[in-house]
This record gives sequence, C-alpha cells and structure tokens, in this order.
Amino acid sequence: MRKTLARGAVVVCFFWLIFPLRAPAKKLIFPEDKLIDNFDEFVQTFSSRRCQACHPRVYHQWEQSYHARSLVDSIKRMASFFAVGIPKEWQKPLNKKEMLKCFDCHLPQIRYATDRLALEIVGMLIEAQKARESGDKVRFRKAYSRLSRLNITCYACHNIVVYRASPGLFGKPDPQTIYTSNPKKVKAPHATAFAPTLKTAAFCAWCHGIYVASDGEKTMCNTLSQSYYHGYIALGGRKTCQECHMYPPGRGHRFPGAHDLDMLREGLGLDAEIRGFRYGVEEWVPAVDVEVTLINRAGHRIPDG
Repeated sequence: MRKTLARGAVVVCFFWLIFPLRAPAKKLIFPEDKLIDNFDEFVQTFSSRRCQACHPRVYHQWEQSYHARSLVDSIKRMASFFAVGIPKEWQKPLNKKEMLKCFDCHLPQIRYATDRLALEIVGMLIEAQKARESGDKVRFRKAYSRLSRLNITCYACHNIVVYRASPGLFGKPDPQTIYTSNPKKVKAPHATAFAPTLKTAAFCAWCHGIYVASDGEKTMCNTLSQSYYHGYIALGGRKTCQECHMYPPGRGHRFPGAHDLDMLREGLGLDAEIRGFRYGVEEWVPAVDVEVTLINRAGHRIPDG
C-alpha cells in the first residue's frame, strides 16, 4: 500500500514538473470614467510593460522607437508652448483642454489624468528645460528620469486614438478593448477587436500633420501629411505610411524615419559629379567643383516629421 502511494506521489510530481499548472492570465483592466491623480499609478496603468509578457518582440521594437521617447525628445518645444505660448502669446489659461494640443499626440492617455496631475507633468517639462538652460545636470537628470516614463504606449494607439481619424464612422472605442489590425479572433487576457483604421495613412496623419483640437483649433507642428497627400497621393502614389515605415523586415513597431540610415538611403537618392581644375595667374591654384543632386524617393517632403 505504501509503495503504491509512493509511486502515485512520484507520478504526480513527474507530471507537475513536465506540465506545471498555469494560473489563468490576469485580465487587463483599464480605467473608464476614473481620472488618475497619482503619477506612479498613471504610469503603471498605461505602461507598455503590461503588454511585454505576451508581445516581447513588439515591445522590444517599440522600446527603440521615437514613440517610446515622445516626451523627452520634445522637452524644449513643449516647455516653450506651455510656459510662453499658451499663457503669454495666446493669453489662455493653462488647463487640460489647452495642454491636449501637445499631449493628445505626445501623451494621449493624459485624458485619464486629473487637471492637477496634468499640470504636474507640465511642470516637469518646464523644470527640465530650465535645468538644461542653466546647465544644472542634476536637476535635469531628475526631471528627465521621470519624464522618460511617459510616452506613447501600446494602449494609446490600440485604443485611445484608434478611431480618432474617423469618429463619425466608428464612434468611440471601448476602453476595455485592445484594437488590432488582425481581423482574426485571438485568445488574450483582454477583449480584442479589428480596427481597419490601423492600416491607413489617415491614422498616422492626425499627429504627423495638422492636428485638429476638440475645440476646432488647428495646430501645425509639421507638414508631413500634407506633402504626402498633395505631392505623393495626388500624383499617383499608393503606399501607406505603414508600408514603408512598418511592414518591411526589421522595422515593425520601431517605425524608423530619417534618423535611421537604412531609411535615409531608401528615401533619398544622391548623384554627385566632381571635377578637379586649376585657376590663377602666374601660380596655379588647385580647386574642385562639386555638383550634388538629391533625389527624393520618399512619399513626402524630406526633412519633415
């Protein structure tokens, strides 16, 4: 009897080692009407790390992208807009409605922050820029460290702004659903839904062109989408942003642009003609005549952003 029990225990242990019991994946829950007032809670709630366990490859790509540095790479411009542009030039109150004219693209989840927390984040940007200008590296690193935790996360594109380019057609996204470009049903610890907008240039153009705020005011930070539509699509171009910046091997959620050497080589052609000659009176002076032609092979103006 004891031998039988012992054998049974060994068999159970063997199967436990080979086929360990797995707890069901924890369901992802996102806020709906609740506004978050704590900085750390805000960061953790929308962090892309919540997606890393199931999507390590995509997370690693995103981590290398400029989307992962959407605040720290724009400290000077945003600090100037918040400290000077809104209160002094526009003479408007610095509230979340006005902040969204930067944050709706650079930090879309800010709509789930309280006004107090939004002002705290603006204060960090202004503090970082002041520290940079004064050469105070300690103060700058401290502000930079906190700001680097804020970025365009997975949830921002795959939920918050997924239907922003066509709200009249699709309505508002469900806060508990992660929208994907995959029409097939998949098992996940959250609801999923197919969003055809994710495959369109219009999805990208909202931020990479003229941004239209909720009050109807237009902000032009760059002219990329205008040159794409007017100088590429209008002349017969057919590729979307994703077909150049995302779909080719090795790109994915890195979304490389002009900062990437391979993208630069692909988007720009270079033709150079160099001629040596001499000139001068009594004494010959060697010289070189260089004629360079740049050919834009991209679907938009270069440089732009």
